[in-house]
Amino acid sequence: MEIIIGRDSQSAKLLLTVDGKPQAPVASREVPASVVPQHCKLFINKGQMRLQNLDINNYTYVNGQSIESKAITIEDKIELGQDHYLLDWNFLKSYMPLDIRPLKIIWEDYEAQNLKITIDTGKFNALRSVTGLITMLAIALSIAYGGRNKWYLVLYGLAIVISVIFFIKAYRDSSKLPQKKRELIKQFERDYVCPNCGHFMGNQSYDILTQNGSCPYCKKTFHT
Repeated sequence: MEIIIGRDSQSAKLLLTVDGKPQAPVASREVPASVVPQHCKLFINKGQMRLQNLDINNYTYVNGQSIESKAITIEDKIELGQDHYLLDWNFLKSYMPLDIRPLKIIWEDYEAQNLKITIDTGKFNALRSVTGLITMLAIALSIAYGGRNKWYLVLYGLAIVISVIFFIKAYRDSSKLPQKKRELIKQFERDYVCPNCGHFMGNQSYDILTQNGSCPYCKKTFHT
């Protein structure tokens, strides 16, 4: 993304051109004549920003130092022209794309926890099937030895004990698991929101958000 920053010669207001599209002059304090219509350019790419002076006769300052091209952050103080016109970052950010990279971590963590719950449930169900296998083995021994083998009684008893253990665990998990999933969803709905308008982004994956390129609610452009 590129933002050309300058002064509108007619209104003497700040003028921005965002990716080649001129924006309406900003209704703010007047910009001194030492700031020209195309004074400097702000490059934004993957969260990195660079400010470039567009003419050798222009004056562009970063933290009080005259620059021709410099990597910057929103913590830097930007001034234009010999009159040191101070750029308002709060205003400028309204034209900059949103950084939604933190949402990637939130989405991946949500997916990982969901997957863990699913895997843990599958493992428990697989272990429960052991009861059936032990019972079947006991029946097989009973048939093979006509009920004379003591091991089938041991296996029957073991199957009963295991069944009771799994029943107790299943009973306890019947309330814990839904609660855990409910808390996970609530936390996800609080965190997975547009940084600009605060709307929950739904179950759209981070990849889908980046493909769409903007918030479906406030229409703010994303950068990733």
